[in-house]
Amino acid sequence: MTNKNKLWCRTLGLTLSLLVLLLGGAAAVQAEVELPASTFLPFDGQHAMALSGASGERWIYPYDQNYLQVGYQQDSWSGERDLVVQKLDAEGKVQWKQVYERAGQDTLVILHTQKNGFVLGIHNQQENKKTARIMQCDGNGEVVWQRDLPMDKITAIASTNDKGIIVAGVSDGDIHLIKMDEQGIWKSSSRSTKQWERTYAASGSQYANEILQVLDEDEYNDGYVLTGATDGSTNGGQDVYMMRLDAYGEVKWSRNFGTEQDDEGITVVPMADQDDKVVGYVVAGNTENRRGDTDLYLIYVDKYGHLQSWPGYQYAPDGRKERTYGGAGDQRAMALVAVPDSFKDDRKLRGEDIEGRGGCVLVGVDVDDEEILIVRFDETGHVLWEKTLDIPGDILLVGTITEGDDETQYLAYSVTYPGNQGQNLKMYALKVYLEGVLEEDKTIPQDDQKETNHEAVTWEERTLKYEALRDIGKEIKDLLAQQPYRPLTAESGWGEIEWPDLSYYLGPITVGKADGEGTLLFKNGVWYKGQWKDNMFNGTGMLRFPSGEVYQGEFKDHMMHGQGTFTWPTGEKYSGEFRMNRRDGKGVFTWPGGVVYEGDFAEDQAHGQGVIRWPNGERYEGQMQDGQATGQGSYYFPSGEWYRGEVSNLTFDGVGVYHWPDGSYFVGQFQNDRLYGEGYYVWPNGVQQWGYWKEDHYVGIHEEAMETRNRW
Repeated sequence: MTNKNKLWCRTLGLTLSLLVLLLGGAAAVQAEVELPASTFLPFDGQHAMALSGASGERWIYPYDQNYLQVGYQQDSWSGERDLVVQKLDAEGKVQWKQVYERAGQDTLVILHTQKNGFVLGIHNQQENKKTARIMQCDGNGEVVWQRDLPMDKITAIASTNDKGIIVAGVSDGDIHLIKMDEQGIWKSSSRSTKQWERTYAASGSQYANEILQVLDEDEYNDGYVLTGATDGSTNGGQDVYMMRLDAYGEVKWSRNFGTEQDDEGITVVPMADQDDKVVGYVVAGNTENRRGDTDLYLIYVDKYGHLQSWPGYQYAPDGRKERTYGGAGDQRAMALVAVPDSFKDDRKLRGEDIEGRGGCVLVGVDVDDEEILIVRFDETGHVLWEKTLDIPGDILLVGTITEGDDETQYLAYSVTYPGNQGQNLKMYALKVYLEGVLEEDKTIPQDDQKETNHEAVTWEERTLKYEALRDIGKEIKDLLAQQPYRPLTAESGWGEIEWPDLSYYLGPITVGKADGEGTLLFKNGVWYKGQWKDNMFNGTGMLRFPSGEVYQGEFKDHMMHGQGTFTWPTGEKYSGEFRMNRRDGKGVFTWPGGVVYEGDFAEDQAHGQGVIRWPNGERYEGQMQDGQATGQGSYYFPSGEWYRGEVSNLTFDGVGVYHWPDGSYFVGQFQNDRLYGEGYYVWPNGVQQWGYWKEDHYVGIHEEAMETRNRW
């Protein structure tokens, strides 16, 4: 094969070191994402509820045997609102705090916790523009990556077994799904289960409240199932909506279910047989009754999406395929949670056999009476017991998967905040477990004796020290307002401003602030000339560093933000989009030798889809990850040879195909730019040779030859 041009020696991870020293910067560490995960919907969703007029501006969630406290930091002058997250230990002490500053008003719509990190689904409002954004954070709350999504709003998030996530949302009234890899990339040049995007157009409008990955009996990706609602081709005004997809997002089936009234699917759980094969799905939601109130609604469908009686019975125990639960007033479904494994085990009590039962627990809430409802049913649809409990706190949270183990499963959380900082915070965890002490009975073999036997549900109280989420900016402004002498109102016109760091501004001034076309000189030699607003770089301008770096382009709030060009004295140049002082968006990076990269950037590095061109005519087209050509891509040589397949750091590494100008080609495995592993070589006349290859040499049809023929 032709040797590739190795001018790609300087990665696109070049840091703007002087700019970081001037304006600040942070390093990000990639979070390891593992299942299981938990999803909480803290705003505008069915998984949270503020009771008795409690504040809806702060929440505490279980996380990694600790807690995450989430709230807002509001700027009373500018009106901007930022999301604040703190990690608390088991006693409530703050371990870290992160403020995610962005222009506009941020609203958290989904918190999705993972093993070593979490994902935030955010809606941002700036003037008349609303943006849906996903932010992946590591275990310290540092942002690993963040992406604006091409959808109107986010409705659900789920983790996948390839360390990625799938996001459900709505675009123009249709369900919109984006499958991201662990780097937050969803655009792919080839068909991939890790990266794809689809919009599902149908009559009427639809949305998804929950989406889950379905695994087969060998734990491989078998696609996805979602539930929500639709108002197209319905039995009533609105129906429960379900859709089953394959691993690539292709529709296997979609169905409507419901009554003549309004119905909605909230949550879905796959049902598996003893061999762990999925045989159907249980969907919980809400239905409107004849009184106009809302009841819990429960159905079972088979793996093909057909409404069925419960498995193992020709008819459901009550003769109906659909179940409803509720009384006077509004009751709403919030979650379906599988029971702990210990519930499935047969047990003994004084020689009496107690049959184990699997199945789920349906969690709902009585909105009017502020009570939580628990319905326990087994895998055949039998209702084993129902309980109604008061909600002990002021806020109710329910997640798709929360804490738990083989013995205990936690279903929901309730929190009571104290009136003053320093007092104790009360957190209540609703758990299902086995209780009951077995008295010593020598007639029962020791191996058959268990201390627990009866299924039970109760609130478990936890006490945490309360440290409030502080809004430092608001405290400073409130303190300023309390001072006996308010700042004087300065005049407007042409003038000078000398800052505490001895930097010096010359230009137009409006009410005492730099405003218009002006110049700023820093003591260290940094120089800015351009537009100002409210004492900050805002608009177009030029920023020059004493070491020779120059940025010319758009600024926002003292940061490079928008379209611009950054040049280095060594000859490198970047032209394209900037976000918060970093290359982020579409751009072109040029090296002095003539190598050019054009494509996506994220967090100051080439990331996404792009093209690299060399002066000798070689070209790479494909995925970029963290400044490196890694993923699926194509490489073209001036001689007419070309490669398409897996690439790692610009080397052919993985499965791919290599073509020669004479019409011959190789399909198989590559390593370090060489034919290495299993594959087919095809001659121009169509003759094929299958076997194993090592360092471009054919070693035969036996894999052992890869180890024994070291000198070939």
